[in-house]
Amino acid sequence: MATNSYIAKLMEESDNPGFFKVLRKEDLSSQTMREIPQDFLKSISAKEFSFKMVLKLPSWGSSWLIDLSKYQSFFYYMEQNGWDQFLSDNGLGDDELLTFTHKGNMCFNVSIYKTDCVEILRPKRSATIASSSRNKREEVNNVLEEERESLSASNYPVSETAESTVGGRLKQKRQLINLGKKQVKKAEKANKCKKRKMDTESDDSEAGTSSLVSEFTLTIKKSYVLFLGVPKRFAEMHMPKEETVFKIHDPKGKKSWEVTYVVSKIQSRFSRGWPGLVKDFGLEVGDVCTFELIKPTEMILTVSK
Repeated sequence: MATNSYIAKLMEESDNPGFFKVLRKEDLSSQTMREIPQDFLKSISAKEFSFKMVLKLPSWGSSWLIDLSKYQSFFYYMEQNGWDQFLSDNGLGDDELLTFTHKGNMCFNVSIYKTDCVEILRPKRSATIASSSRNKREEVNNVLEEERESLSASNYPVSETAESTVGGRLKQKRQLINLGKKQVKKAEKANKCKKRKMDTESDDSEAGTSSLVSEFTLTIKKSYVLFLGVPKRFAEMHMPKEETVFKIHDPKGKKSWEVTYVVSKIQSRFSRGWPGLVKDFGLEVGDVCTFELIKPTEMILTVSK
């Protein structure tokens, strides 16, 4: 609470309008997290507003373009794909605090703080890799463009020797560029393989059954009382790709609960309605739960005490 007050004070002292958000792990991609605050919208003119916003991190010179969508007549949200990409590229989702300072025309400078209010001035490793790959690709394209422009600008006759020299230099540069491309692709491939391995290890530790069958098993932890993370591989193979309301039945079919499944690149989960199911079902830490998918949006929950 004190941390939030400190950040709010920083925003009040700024000459530009803005807002801040606290990145709770269990709520990263929800509509509430992605909503643009009404107080901020009232502080800017209609001419400045648009359905596209730019998030810029001045500390390390990167920016993201995110589309906005409108709900009813008053509420505006950042599109989930763009928001999740921003979080993923910067390795965010560990209770960081973000301030969004409006610089005009829906462009925002974003500052990132740890929970102790210390500002993060360098990107995390995942963000560095993503940014590095983009920069290398941009450098390759820039060199190619410069070569095209320099050759097209030569409007005087060129001797055969000079022409072969230019062609040789161009060939050399292209070889170097191709080598650079291969190195970038190799680094990206290695990073994807490493991430896939980590995801697999995580899934194996969370779920006791294979994702090849339409069920998963896990042991209830303390954090699962508020929300339940679905194993990543199971979610990718069997679960919807957008927010969906599931109906979860008890094994005897006497009772069922409606629980909202929230999709996130970091970890998709059962959110709204899940605490009520935990209470009614009498779930406790240490219970072993098996979720069997019987229809696209229906499951049977079996519990072993």
